[in-house]
Amino acid sequence: MDIQECFELAVTAVHRAGIILSDLFREPCEVIYEDARDIKLMADRESESAIIDVLESTPFAILSEERGWVREYVFNEPYWVIDPLDGTLNFSRKIPLCAISIALMKGDEFLLGVVYDFIRHELFAGTKEKGTFLNETSVKVSKINHARDGIVATGLPVFRPYTETEFQQYIQELRKYRRVRFIGSSALSLAYVACGRMDAFIQDEIMLWDIAGGSALIKFAGGTVKIYDIPGAPFTKKIRTACREEVLIS
Repeated sequence: MDIQECFELAVTAVHRAGIILSDLFREPCEVIYEDARDIKLMADRESESAIIDVLESTPFAILSEERGWVREYVFNEPYWVIDPLDGTLNFSRKIPLCAISIALMKGDEFLLGVVYDFIRHELFAGTKEKGTFLNETSVKVSKINHARDGIVATGLPVFRPYTETEFQQYIQELRKYRRVRFIGSSALSLAYVACGRMDAFIQDEIMLWDIAGGSALIKFAGGTVKIYDIPGAPFTKKIRTACREEVLIS
């Protein structure tokens, strides 16, 4: 399958899942699991099933937040990375800041990315060859050149508590920017960097499915992306993205 065929399937998948989530957003949420920091809803699984039903028509493995690997991963072959509902806590509280994220990757290379805000019907989608689009309009990262002029989006890790020292280090990093925004959806935050609404995104301890689709969009829109592996946790990362290299904080 070529990239354009895969791209069209990914768009079909997020639209189908988006219809389901739009309907569920208006109803009381069915909670599957909840702890002090995280929540899982039946909506996550219903969206995931709709997406996988579409993407299973391709020969590629699928890495999904809810099911893990669907089909065996084949080294050096493309694979899908999906987050069927990024911003689940927002969704559960009827805060309209959540999205569906899909990426096609080969190793560490992004082949395509799609992030769909099903509440506002904003489709952020792109490929390396064609760039990034918001619905039908081509978009680029902002022209901000320095952190002191930029808006940075971020979120706090859910896997571990910050020590006071760690938290202070994180604050020092954020203080270099003009303003800080906590949206509650990494995928949507990254899409906003890709279209110039924000200028950077940073977060420690984050899963690949949270950031794959949005990271692809930033790359295709002319931005920079650095994802760092954390030893012992193959899908747990830290990420620094930016509209320009000067804004990026390593």
